Amino acid sequence: MPRFQGKVVVVTGSSSGIGAATAVLFAKEGAKVTITGRNQDGLQATKKAMLEAGGKEDDVNVVVADVTDALGREQIISSTIQKFGQIDIL
Repeated sequence: MPRFQGKVVVVTGSSSGIGAATAVLFAKEGAKVTITGRNQDGLQATKKAMLEAGGKEDDVNVVVADVTDALGREQIISSTIQKFGQIDIL
């Protein structure tokens, strides 16, 4: 059984670099993942990589938002709770 099966993870800065790599690894390990960042194209590329690594379409939530902004943080949290019902790892 994958290590993070049933866990809900939010990964900020997911449009590139370490954030993107982290999101891919969580997806590969069975987590439901909200990926977030300011770059829509980068987030879509990360989502594609997550699916190629074995993640499921229904287990990926994409939120374009800026975590330095209060409204952006609220968007990320509410979208994740609405889709997955909880947050286990932030």
